[in-house]
Amino acid sequence: MRALAFLTVAFSVSHYVHSARILGLFPHTGKSHQMVFEPLLRRLAERGHHVTTVSFFPLKNPPANYTDVSLEGIANIGVETMDLGFYEQPRPLIGYFGVERILKQVREFYPLADMALNVCRKLVNWPALTEALKKDYDLVLVENFNSDCMLGLVHVYGINAPTVALLSSGMMPWSPERVGVSDNPSYVATLSTNLLDRMTFVERLENTFVQLYFKWWYRYDIQLKEQEVLEKHFGRKITDLSDLARNTSLFLLNTFFALNGVKPLLPGVVEVGGMHLDPNRKTIPPHIEKFLNESAEGVVLFSFGSLIKTASIPKYREEIIVTALSKLKQRVIWKYEDSGEDGTIIGNIMRVRWIPQLELLNHRKVVAFIAHGGLLGMTEAISAGKPMLVVPFFGDQPQNAATAEAAGLAKVLNYAELTEQSLLEGLRSVLSAEMRLSARRASKIWHDRQTNPLDTAVYWVERVLRWGPQSPLHSGSKHLSFHEYTLLDVAATLLAALILVILIIHYFIFTLIPRSLSFSGKKKIH
Repeated sequence: MRALAFLTVAFSVSHYVHSARILGLFPHTGKSHQMVFEPLLRRLAERGHHVTTVSFFPLKNPPANYTDVSLEGIANIGVETMDLGFYEQPRPLIGYFGVERILKQVREFYPLADMALNVCRKLVNWPALTEALKKDYDLVLVENFNSDCMLGLVHVYGINAPTVALLSSGMMPWSPERVGVSDNPSYVATLSTNLLDRMTFVERLENTFVQLYFKWWYRYDIQLKEQEVLEKHFGRKITDLSDLARNTSLFLLNTFFALNGVKPLLPGVVEVGGMHLDPNRKTIPPHIEKFLNESAEGVVLFSFGSLIKTASIPKYREEIIVTALSKLKQRVIWKYEDSGEDGTIIGNIMRVRWIPQLELLNHRKVVAFIAHGGLLGMTEAISAGKPMLVVPFFGDQPQNAATAEAAGLAKVLNYAELTEQSLLEGLRSVLSAEMRLSARRASKIWHDRQTNPLDTAVYWVERVLRWGPQSPLHSGSKHLSFHEYTLLDVAATLLAALILVILIIHYFIFTLIPRSLSFSGKKKIH
């Protein structure tokens, strides 16, 4: 017994982390991104760490040891800003080698550069941020999305602490090289595509081009321009942002292979998809609860998330959707911003301004989910075991939809091809007994983990606090140049050697041998 007690104490001590000073830097304006990170920040503070968070979204009722540094006022908040009318504009149909798909991805990524630079120019002069950066920290948490400006500021202010990168999605195209994880485009799909790990030649060609293009675009349209902003403001040269980015100790991804597909990982790349799922459920408003409980056939939940303003949908599209939904036996709860305070009911459809999405998906009466493919909603649906009809629009949504369909959780419907018939057929497929059973099975696989995702995230953050650079979690490939990583130098050497061998053989066959034969012939004549 004494030996057991001793081992228990020793184990506890070995995993003990002192009350650390943690700085969280989140310069993106998207509310859905911050919703992924908030539970981790809150839990770290509850565990006794002193957490200082810089973001556009200060916590409501923060725990002790938690300090918010608000960026409100620097830029517009990303809530209900996406107009669906944008997707009604005619686009040129260039079908060769997926050119139209490539152009769509490029168009969608371009605004991220302007957003990053606009925020970066203001961050360097933001007094509250400046004061926060003058303090000492044991660890830095930073969002890895469309900016490295915060990494530059951490460097300028001399904060010498390990860095943990948080992503509200899978890895961005410019993320893998920071820790040396493989992103071979022959089977690792770029997150902006709708491709999976098995691709045709044309798809591999498309995926390779997209990946290389976005790496180049991020380097020259964002990273180097942010570097210029920082150096101009501080009046001196600073370490290249790409080198600072390679000092990242750990990546925490809002993914899990049971939903997002299998990808190569390293110890320093940890999937914690679902860490935002709050076990402390909110109360469903009485008028929604009443609508749910009075439904004999169940309820379909319909939401396009926090960024898309569903009320901006063109009238003819809205009529298509309403006509199709009105033919269902089930009732429908539709997140629709232009609704009354207590919802607006027309037939079997209730429109509400806001919904407690996670709570509704876990409600026994909700049987399916119409969604846009945002990763938070997808995660909540698979957690609840509810099948989805996914209508993806931009960013990682097409790939999220494709991977959910591959997992047996969803059917995908293209917005441009949305008709009354296609919507009804998609819903009937999703509402089938087979699809509901498949979704429940996918949910059980998704939940089958050693520890829950939030505890996993906390463990790895505290592990970096315990050991830092003494226990590296990355691959040596992050130090290789492009030609070294892709073995272009080796291939060139082998090709040169092959050419040399061919030339020697050619010289031997067509020069030396004929000369030898000619010389022998002349000797015989004499």
